[in-house]
Amino acid sequence: MLLLVQFGPDGDIIDVPQSVIENVGKYQNEFLKWLYDKSIDHKYWWYENGEKVGCNFRSEAFVEWLNANPLRETQEKAKVTSNCLPLIYF
Repeated sequence: MLLLVQFGPDGDIIDVPQSVIENVGKYQNEFLKWLYDKSIDHKYWWYENGEKVGCNFRSEAFVEWLNANPLRETQEKAKVTSNCLPLIYF
C-alpha cells in the first residue's frame, strides 16, 4: 500500500505492508519516540556544540525504522518510492 509522508510543503511516497497502514498512528508515535530519544545514537541527530539538539530526517528514516523494528521478522518490507513531491492545497 502506498502512504504519503508529508514534510511541510512537500512529501514522499512510501510503499508499506497493509499491517503498517492499519497501525500507522501507533507506528508514527513509536518512531517519533525512538527518533527523539537522546539515549539512542542514530544518524539523524543534529548537533550543536557536541550536543544533540534535534533531528534531520525524511521518510527514509521512518522506512529504516519500520524495517528494523515492526517489520523485522516479516518478508514484506517498506521502501521509499518517490521523494520530495510538491504538494498543492485547495
